[in-house]
Amino acid sequence: MGLDAYGMIGVKTITRTDEDTGEEYTVYDQENEFYWRKHSRLQTFMEKLWVEKTGRPDVELNCNHLILNEADIEQLEKAMLRGYAENICEGGFFYGHQFQEEAVQEYEETDHQFVTAAREALAEGKQVAYMCWW
Repeated sequence: MGLDAYGMIGVKTITRTDEDTGEEYTVYDQENEFYWRKHSRLQTFMEKLWVEKTGRPDVELNCNHLILNEADIEQLEKAMLRGYAENICEGGFFYGHQFQEEAVQEYEETDHQFVTAAREALAEGKQVAYMCWW
């Protein structure tokens, strides 16, 4: 068990209807996906951004999609270049906070690849999102 996080490029929101109940629900599809396992500082960054964008500190980011724009990606890149120094994870049982410095180093290349892909997708008018699950 633990924190699994996904960077989703070219996100499409699809509304479907449950055949049994007739209720509508939303699913997400993407063209490309990035994956991080227990990258607690990235998670801390995204949780702060989630609260900033939604104004809802009472709603967890867990299993929700955070749609990212160009300004968000710019902020993310700045945080990455500083080793997420402002995003120290203070806990979170499933986050892997015990080895967060190692995760920053381990995922450095993936983080940069995600930022590059996100910028390209946004320039093409596509959606970019972050989603986590623990």
